[in-house]
Amino acid sequence: MIGSRSFWHLVVLICAGLSRCICKADTFTVGYLTGSERRPGNEDYHRPGLSISGAITLAVDEINHLHPLVDGHKLNFTIAETYGDEEESILQVALLWTQNIAGYIGPQETCVHEAKMASGFNLPMISYVSRIRFSFPWCRLSVSIGEW
Repeated sequence: MIGSRSFWHLVVLICAGLSRCICKADTFTVGYLTGSERRPGNEDYHRPGLSISGAITLAVDEINHLHPLVDGHKLNFTIAETYGDEEESILQVALLWTQNIAGYIGPQETCVHEAKMASGFNLPMISYVSRIRFSFPWCRLSVSIGEW
């Protein structure tokens, strides 16, 4: 569950792993894939990102101020809107990669193709609220060991 203590411990562990990555950066930016908006004319989409998105702001603030990363590194995030659409989510995964992000959090509706892309980019991904439960283990966490 996104609000559970164990979930945020996992986020901290991944962030600690990012600080050991061969990439040298003062601030690591995580791409946050969310569905918090509706496409024009789509009144059916329930926008789960509205209730989930506040947690990442709190988590990043707590990591930066209460549980600092090794060597004074900081954590930041950039938001990518998916509108709850798989094709948009796949596109956003690729666009975030071009922004040199350190990893992904999300998406919330789909994750199979996005996780495979993240693995191909050798980037960690934490997916949540997936409709596919336990059928595909890479939906929960996609990490290519690679150079870690």
